Amino acid sequence: MLKRIFKDTGFWFLLFINSYLVYYYLQYPAEFNTIVWIYWLQSILIGFFTFIELLLVKEPDESSMKLNNQPISKNNMGCAAFFFLFHFGIFHLVYAVFLLVSFSKGTNIKFILITAGIFLVEGTLQLIRKKTSSQPQKENIGKIFFMPYLRIIPMHLMILLPGFLGFGSSVIFLFLKTAADVGMYIATAGQRTSPDHL
Repeated sequence: MLKRIFKDTGFWFLLFINSYLVYYYLQYPAEFNTIVWIYWLQSILIGFFTFIELLLVKEPDESSMKLNNQPISKNNMGCAAFFFLFHFGIFHLVYAVFLLVSFSKGTNIKFILITAGIFLVEGTLQLIRKKTSSQPQKENIGKIFFMPYLRIIPMHLMILLPGFLGFGSSVIFLFLKTAADVGMYIATAGQRTSPDHL
């Protein structure tokens, strides 16, 4: 398990970018809102690449998930992908409204866009590696569908809890966010890949 993790470039990228954002906050503590929006964009990109991955599934495991009481098959994979896009998109639209109310002031737009671009490039490379490596004959659609939520929920709880609990913007919670993000990445990657895929 550890050997697979240490060979996973996605793990090292995630650890590096999160560590850099903690460093960035320590240098510019007034820009906590900027980091919150970066995490929101990271979530959007996780959802986007999951949508693309669902569209590219060739052999779904029909027993892994149902849509409208019908098993997911090759014929309705597009419906499953767009259902995910709608559901995930609505979640983030509502979330964005909340962020606009609470975290819209003093954001560094340039830094947000640069970081989002880095996430976009890394996500593209990860998707290419995943789809060009050896794949199991059938893919578990339920796991692909729900894994993004397992990653983003703890990630955003670590950001929003300080405000709800009245602690203010604390670097401790950024460290906890990093641990949650990396931990869930390891957990979800372990369930979706085998040693041959890394």
